Amino acid sequence: MSPRQKAGVHRFAHEAMATVFEVFIAGKAEDCARQAARAAFDEVDRLERLLSRFDPSSETSRIGRLRPGESLRVGIETAEVLGLAAAVQAETDGAFDVNYLAAGRPARGHSKTSLQPLGKLIRVVQTGQGFEVTRLPGKGRMRPAALDLDLGAVGKGYALDGALAVFRDWEVGNFLLHAGTSTALAAGPGPGKGKAGRGWPVGAGSAAGTTSGPGRFLLRDRALSGSGTEVKGEHVIDPRTGRPAQGHGAAWAAHASAAAADALSTAFLVMATEDVADFCGRHPEVGALVKIGPKKCRIFNAGAIAGGRPVRTRRRR
Repeated sequence: MSPRQKAGVHRFAHEAMATVFEVFIAGKAEDCARQAARAAFDEVDRLERLLSRFDPSSETSRIGRLRPGESLRVGIETAEVLGLAAAVQAETDGAFDVNYLAAGRPARGHSKTSLQPLGKLIRVVQTGQGFEVTRLPGKGRMRPAALDLDLGAVGKGYALDGALAVFRDWEVGNFLLHAGTSTALAAGPGPGKGKAGRGWPVGAGSAAGTTSGPGRFLLRDRALSGSGTEVKGEHVIDPRTGRPAQGHGAAWAAHASAAAADALSTAFLVMATEDVADFCGRHPEVGALVKIGPKKCRIFNAGAIAGGRPVRTRRRR
């Protein structure tokens, strides 16, 4: 998703969340762009300390250690991520589940794992002192289902949204920011003069060496996230079955929120094509591209993907 280096576009990179975040900033002096990028990356680091399941002191890890009936005070960031995760889980009929790692750990009284809605495992409420997460007890004498949260499929997008807020404070309004190329967030008209005003070029539709659909979109004031099996193999689990996803070879989702796009691309990879179509029909603000064959794809709500038009590219002979 990286644009070509052009005059007046400054690039900065930072390692976080087990990947490399990159930002391309146009229309600002280099010193100003560097300071804004540093502030944005500091925000990414702060959010990682809250959301990482690998940090035992993070709020995510501490939630996982709660016993039934125990509560933990958390910040608004963790509360927002959990709320979004629960909403996407409900809207996709369980195709997205941040508790998928609990599969294979049946509660007492069950012969196999039956993953439950997040809202039946934990309760998040706002109190006079902030937000509080409570681990809910099981029904009757049964233990509650296992809880092992992995916010990786929404956390990187949420970090991009956090960085966007920082850039607004710095009055940086023309940039492309991505988290390891899987999720990108763009604002402003983009680089260069020839296509000024149309957005930043990002890739979508390419997987396993073949391109389905336009191949590139011009992204402006939107986020685009992709999920697939090309890089890490069958790493995306269908939480409804506990097995690797079978829905699509790759999937992309677009939304004004990078966190929402991040979560939805994972869900769309798992879901059947007709279910993605139904979801986008109910949510016109969401754009989707799903790979349904070596060189075939389906695109839903195309205008919502880029906030503009796809880039037409020449086919290689």
